[in-house]
Amino acid sequence: MNKEIKNSVKYISKKAGNKTGFSSPSDYFNNLEEAVAVKLSEEKFTKENSFEVPDTYFNKLEDRVFTNVISAKKEITIVSFKDRVLKMIPIVAAASIVLFIGLNSFLFNTTEELTLDAISDDEIELWLDLSFLTTNEIAIALDDYLLDVNVFYFSTNKNIEDYINNSIDYLDLLDEIN
Repeated sequence: MNKEIKNSVKYISKKAGNKTGFSSPSDYFNNLEEAVAVKLSEEKFTKENSFEVPDTYFNKLEDRVFTNVISAKKEITIVSFKDRVLKMIPIVAAASIVLFIGLNSFLFNTTEELTLDAISDDEIELWLDLSFLTTNEIAIALDDYLLDVNVFYFSTNKNIEDYINNSIDYLDLLDEIN
C-alpha cells in the first residue's frame, strides 16, 4: 500500500501547489499609505455636533409651515361629467337634425318611383322565404291584385275566364296548399 495519505502535508501541497489560499486586492499596497493617513486624520476630528438650533425654532416651525401651505392653495373648480354631457345634448341634437336634412335633400332625393317591376323575382322569393308571412296574409295581399289584373289575356273563351275569376276563392286554395 503505497498510497499517499489524503490528509498529509505533502499530498495537500502537491494538489494545491504553492498557493497559500490568501489573496489581496490589486493595488492594495499602492493605496495603503493614503488609506492609513485618511483614517488617522478622521480620528483627530471631534465627536461633538457643531451645529446649533435656536431655542424656539421648533415651537414656531409648525405655524410657519401651515402659513406657507395655506397660502399656496388655489381655487379649484370641479366640472362633473354629467354637466358636460348635459351641455352637449343640444349641440348633438342640432347636428343630427342638420345631418338628417342634408342627407335627405342631397343624397336621398331621387325622382324615380319604386315599383314591383323593379324588384326581381328571385329577390321577392327570398324575401317571402325569410319572412314569417302566413298564407292568409299573402292571399289578402294578392287578392285585389289578381282580381284587377287580367291574367287570362291569352284565353279566347270569355266563359272560362269569367268562371275562374268569379268562382275560385284564392284563400281556400292557399289553405289547401298548407
